[in-house]
Parts: sequence; C-alpha cells; structure tokens
Amino acid sequence: MKHSDRFKQIYKQRTAVERIFSQAVALGIERPKLRNQLAIANQNTLIYILINLRAMLRLDECSSDNT
Repeated sequence: MKHSDRFKQIYKQRTAVERIFSQAVALGIERPKLRNQLAIANQNTLIYILINLRAMLRLDECSSDNT
C-alpha cells in the first residue's frame, strides 16, 4: 500500500470519529446535567446507542436507494 493510500485511510477514520464526537456534543455528552456518575454513564450509553441507530438508518437508506 502506498503512503498516500494509508494517509487517506487514516484521514477517513479521523473524520468519521470527529463527526461522531460532534453528534455526541450536540446531544449533550460534553457537559452532562446529571448529579451522579451512574446516571451520566447511562445517559452516555443512550447517546451512543442513538448515534449508532442513526448511522444504521443512514446505511439502510443508502442501500434502499441503490436497489
């Protein structure tokens, strides 16, 4: 694999992570308004489930458009 191909692969992963983090911040993961650690952990889990669900729905829409 050429260096430029490797760079493109790493850059693609990095931008994907930045998009996910941006969604998490928009959903309030950066500054939770809860009081205890367990509640914060539960909220963060739900936020990441929501982000994954949205990604799965986008993939499903893309595959439906291609058929």
